[in-house]
Amino acid sequence: MATASEAREWARNSLRGIGDSLYTPFSGIDGDDIDWDAYRTLVRYCVGDLAHPMLWVTSGVAEFWSLTIPERKRLLETAIEEARAVNPDVVIQSC
Repeated sequence: MATASEAREWARNSLRGIGDSLYTPFSGIDGDDIDWDAYRTLVRYCVGDLAHPMLWVTSGVAEFWSLTIPERKRLLETAIEEARAVNPDVVIQSC
């Protein structure tokens, strides 16, 4: 495992470019469902079409508080799966 100083050094030299903070596309009659196809499309658009090297998933603001733990986990897993299929080196952060 990296030390804090090693992590800071890596970040200083490696984290460059735009990182997208993804929103959760809700759907359904009351907006209680997640539109998984729209979410996958959003991830592919940010990492593929825009070529952004970083994603921030399920941050601690906005809709984060209305998501269940299983939904947060699935959002992260979906983002990893979709983003890494486009760019295996993408950096994905999650709260």
